[in-house]
Amino acid sequence: MSILWQSALALGLILGLLGIMTVLSRVARRGDWHPELARKIVHVLASGLAIPLPWLFVDDWPVWLVLGLALSAMVAMRTPLLAGPGRALHSVERKSWGDVLLVVSVGLLFLLQGAHPVLYILPLSVVALGDAAAALAGSAYGRNFYLTPDGRKSVEGSTMFLLVTLILAMICLLLLTDMGRGELILAAFCIALFATVIEADSWAGLDNLFLPMGVYLFLVNFYGWPDTGGLMRLVAVALAMPLAYGLSRAAGTTGQIARIHAVALFMILCAVHVWNAVLPGLVLLGHALLLARQGGDGTDRGALNVVTGLAAVSFAFLAIDVPCGASGIGFYGIGCAAIAAGLVSHGLPDMARGLRLGAGLAACGTLWLLWFLLGDLNVGSMAWHAGQEVQAAVLILLAGLLPQVWPALFQRGAEIRITVLGALPALCLYGGNCLLNGGAGT
Repeated sequence: MSILWQSALALGLILGLLGIMTVLSRVARRGDWHPELARKIVHVLASGLAIPLPWLFVDDWPVWLVLGLALSAMVAMRTPLLAGPGRALHSVERKSWGDVLLVVSVGLLFLLQGAHPVLYILPLSVVALGDAAAALAGSAYGRNFYLTPDGRKSVEGSTMFLLVTLILAMICLLLLTDMGRGELILAAFCIALFATVIEADSWAGLDNLFLPMGVYLFLVNFYGWPDTGGLMRLVAVALAMPLAYGLSRAAGTTGQIARIHAVALFMILCAVHVWNAVLPGLVLLGHALLLARQGGDGTDRGALNVVTGLAAVSFAFLAIDVPCGASGIGFYGIGCAAIAAGLVSHGLPDMARGLRLGAGLAACGTLWLLWFLLGDLNVGSMAWHAGQEVQAAVLILLAGLLPQVWPALFQRGAEIRITVLGALPALCLYGGNCLLNGGAGT
């Protein structure tokens, strides 16, 4: 297939999707459809279009072209420029970035799947069909509700999501893997339960990112059961969820926030070894303590900024690992230690300036020492970046002390600013080291 034909096909796919959305928005408006119905039809169409992308083109660049055009179109639909097709997506009352995050998820899965179709097809199938089935069942038959960060969801909708995801997981694992029947059923049930918990507590459309990436991480780490190591790791990771929930509740958060912290830690543990999850776990604990000190009830979207930021940082490091060709786990630890230091420093109780500064320095020093000791457990290709102690100390001190030195900067949106302050320099340090070492990490 020539460059011209691949370009034409990429452009045709996007124009076709926009055309369908335009027609759908008009039909929905004239027929007085429920806003969720038109939105979920578009959701299924877009996800269904994304699933065959890796096999439609000879090269990779047309896939990135399609995703780039799709991302531009989704952003443009939030403006008068493409307001017509955008009504099919944005006619619901709640604010959502799900359309944009769906494109981001497709890009991440395409980058990370490594020619294993199940790692790409199953996560997107869950987003396309499971999420849509839950929304439509909840809208039509929901009678029993529970609170979520976005308001409320129905037990009936979540049950439908669980059943559809279970069926999808069984079909994909049966057709695309060589799992035995027993471990296949176990894996499918675990994926369905895990995905249902993620879907239940996602907000602002983040389920379009958390769901596919959560299923992907689950498959990557536990594929190949009944291997004893994989099964034991699953048990350890599962035990971490009630532990995270209990610590968050003990720190004073609501049940909603505690559940989100538990799910976040589960996803992190799906991607890294237990010791590399300690510092991200401390970020979540620092967040819980900060929320308790501020007296927040967890209903304010700002209360979720740390979890959103930590997820973005985690996925950013995961994505950069591929082009860099070298593990970024040590730099990820630096970023998490810096974020935790900033949250602890910002959340210190009122006291004399000197005492606050001393407490902030003590927190920074403790977190640096933890990063150093935990990093020593990484060996081989994960430890290529040794010798970053000074840089780590500087970044942790910067994130930990700036909220005290310049408190006016953190009066609004403190959580997201601390997250950026802690993570962005660590990402840059990682990229710089990869460039200097030729991306090999050796």
